[in-house]
Amino acid sequence: MKEKLLSCGTFAKICGVEKHVLFHYDEINLFKPIYVNDKGYRYYSYRQYDTFKVIIALKTLGMSLKDIQIYLDKRTPELFLELLKQQENKLIEYINEMQHIHELIKSYQTFTTDALNSNCNEIKVEYFEETKLLLSANLENSNSKNFASFMHDYTTFIENHHIITGEFVGLMMKLDNIRNNNLNNYSYLFTTTNNPSQQVFVKKAGYYLCGYHRGSEDKLYDSYLQMLQYAKNNGIKLGEFAFEEYIISDICERSKDNYLTRITIEIITTKNK
Repeated sequence: MKEKLLSCGTFAKICGVEKHVLFHYDEINLFKPIYVNDKGYRYYSYRQYDTFKVIIALKTLGMSLKDIQIYLDKRTPELFLELLKQQENKLIEYINEMQHIHELIKSYQTFTTDALNSNCNEIKVEYFEETKLLLSANLENSNSKNFASFMHDYTTFIENHHIITGEFVGLMMKLDNIRNNNLNNYSYLFTTTNNPSQQVFVKKAGYYLCGYHRGSEDKLYDSYLQMLQYAKNNGIKLGEFAFEEYIISDICERSKDNYLTRITIEIITTKNK
């Protein structure tokens, strides 16, 4: 029985591409029609559909047409399996990257919504669920050059280990440094994560003193003083670290005067306990 052939236009429509794509692939000897008549009209077999879809899939995954052609010229079942494994690994890496971006988008949505709905002039005691933080190396007493190096190493570590993190990088700082107005002596950089790692710090579930600082860092100390005074007035004993999270920053606000930093400090005890 003679095989039924498909015209170039019909085959292109079935494959979801324009005819000029098939013309181009024919010209570079990547994917040729099974038959060309005396008038130069191209015809394709339905059996070529799977091959064409694999070509498109490989191209979508970033494989060059030249490399695809090299594979097709040498193709064997064994080589096909090897190629599929390579592309599967690339696809897994791409999915991880997209998952990371998705987590980032969700975090920004949550933080920005919270910022817009918060009473930023209020200092209050608030309950927070447990959060896992991926920490940098210890930054205490580091200079600007060392800080830049720590920042680079930290972000490189996250990328190289394909760690899924949440929002932007925040800062941990010892309360003793805050009391001494030594706000440039950071302890750690952090970002939230669900990945197990030796660098994970568990920010325990519990009650935290929560406040906000609007504006640039120039007057951040004033906001800390207000929180420390609130704790003193209400008989609240605070923990070792303060956590700074930049919930409105350069990414969504042009004026530094409108930047918003959320500050949380763990509560150890209150006068009622």
